[in-house]
Amino acid sequence: MNENEKQKSDAKKKEKQNKPKGYCTRKAGVIAFWVMLVLMFLTVVVNSGGGKKQTEAVVPNEPTASKAVSMEAIEFSKDFLSHYFTWNPEQLDKNERDTQLGYFVTKDLADQIGNVAGKMWQSTLKRDAVLLKEAEGIGDNKSILTFQVGITYDKTLAAIEKEKSALGEDGEDTHSVENLSQDSMDVVVNEQGIVKRVTKKKYVAVHLYYDADQKRYMIYQVPSFTYYEETPNTSGPDMDTEKLRTVVGNQINGVKDFLNTFFEAYANDSREKLSYLFEDEHRQSGLNKTMQFDSIKNVTVFEGKNEKEKVVSATVIFAEPDTGIEYSSYYQIVLAERQDRFVVKHLNSKKYIDELLRATEQSSDETGGDKSKKDKQGEKEQESQSGKR
Repeated sequence: MNENEKQKSDAKKKEKQNKPKGYCTRKAGVIAFWVMLVLMFLTVVVNSGGGKKQTEAVVPNEPTASKAVSMEAIEFSKDFLSHYFTWNPEQLDKNERDTQLGYFVTKDLADQIGNVAGKMWQSTLKRDAVLLKEAEGIGDNKSILTFQVGITYDKTLAAIEKEKSALGEDGEDTHSVENLSQDSMDVVVNEQGIVKRVTKKKYVAVHLYYDADQKRYMIYQVPSFTYYEETPNTSGPDMDTEKLRTVVGNQINGVKDFLNTFFEAYANDSREKLSYLFEDEHRQSGLNKTMQFDSIKNVTVFEGKNEKEKVVSATVIFAEPDTGIEYSSYYQIVLAERQDRFVVKHLNSKKYIDELLRATEQSSDETGGDKSKKDKQGEKEQESQSGKR
């Protein structure tokens, strides 16, 4: 090493000795800061390049879209229909009606939708006579809500007088009840047999829009009439108990005897007495003598979560105390054995049934897995024995 190199080496050692404590740590921190800054810059550049497409694809504004089929939208539509189908031609103020409907419809519909044709009938639609049949979201914050409505038409006095003078020679009304359409639900006639009131069942589709900017609903098309075929149901969901294991034998008689005792108490006894038979504190008040227990039928007993518990499905017959009219009630009862007696652990508890079904399915899967392993083992043994032969 020459003299020049020796001087440089001594200078480096001296510089290292003169560096303050923590200098290396601070230098590493500065380097880490700049590395993070560069990474953040690259992330922003990448996202800004494809950001527009991602925003368009991911932000369809789900909360606003659901507003068009929300409970608020349904209630708004019911209010609209009750105003739309209510008028009295003898006391009609067109400007007032247009203003009233203008709160519900778009500006271009306000004049058109308030027109009333005919002078013979007064129309009334009470809000509680509006029943939702179908709610369909069609995108862009729009929906089609279909309602069943029961509109009551009252014939005006002038129309009744005119019809009286038009009665036939035999005194019969030429516009009799028999001539009314099939959607007539309730008919009232006067002493001459003239129909003075009729309630009609109609189906009406409402086209609704939710303005997210103004945060308000509006009807953007004139309501349209439609029709629903009223037919009996031909199918239904599977019962929860179908997957449970049924109990047979003498145990069923003991269960039936207890249920007779329990439902007699459930209908009549106080909370204190009922607590001896009933562990579910939320239902221990019973029926408080509002119904009378009559009998039990269609009793089916299933296995519970353990040997001490049973699930029972039963139809219980109650009678209304003042009229004697009987009603059938369906119950799912979870029974538990406590020493030498039964108690009701749960009544109509979906949570218990769901937990029991999951446990039953898991047990079936484990049993099936074990069986499959045994079958495979048996096959191997048979192959081994065949090879030896």
